[in-house]
Amino acid sequence: MASHSEPPATAAPTGLSGPLLQPPLLAYAFDIRVDFDRRLIAGPVVGGGKMGFVGAAGGIVDGPRLCGRVLPLSGGDYAHVRPDGVVEINAHYMLEASDGTLIYLQNRGYLDRGHTGASVPADAAAAGVTPYYFRVTPSFRTPNGPHDWLTRTVILGVGERHQDPDFTFFRYYAVL
Repeated sequence: MASHSEPPATAAPTGLSGPLLQPPLLAYAFDIRVDFDRRLIAGPVVGGGKMGFVGAAGGIVDGPRLCGRVLPLSGGDYAHVRPDGVVEINAHYMLEASDGTLIYLQNRGYLDRGHTGASVPADAAAAGVTPYYFRVTPSFRTPNGPHDWLTRTVILGVGERHQDPDFTFFRYYAVL
């Protein structure tokens, strides 16, 4: 059986190409601020690292495609802090859209304070922001209706952790 390997990211594409194979575009969709309750950390755990949990105390959802709130006590962040310091995020929350629709959100991703990536804004340090890699890929469950676009759209999120008060701010983009 022949092996398949991906070309390096810098290599020119070969083979088929066309408008459907171009890099995707992103469109700003909405922001979510999740306010947190107390944090729990335990470890070391079997396999290494630590485990953590922080409950969602509430929050807001605001943007051109979705507005509402994070329902208090509807979930939280279940994290695995790996031995290399990377935090594997697995968060679950219930959102309530401004029209009353309940929306389940699961965020999975990574927070890595040791890796800033190639696209850190040049003005981040000047603004007093410590850049780091914090990316999530959410998935949603919704009733049929005006918000079911969330269940068939790939969405990417970027995050910022804040300590005092304790919250995380996410900005979400729909992949076009």
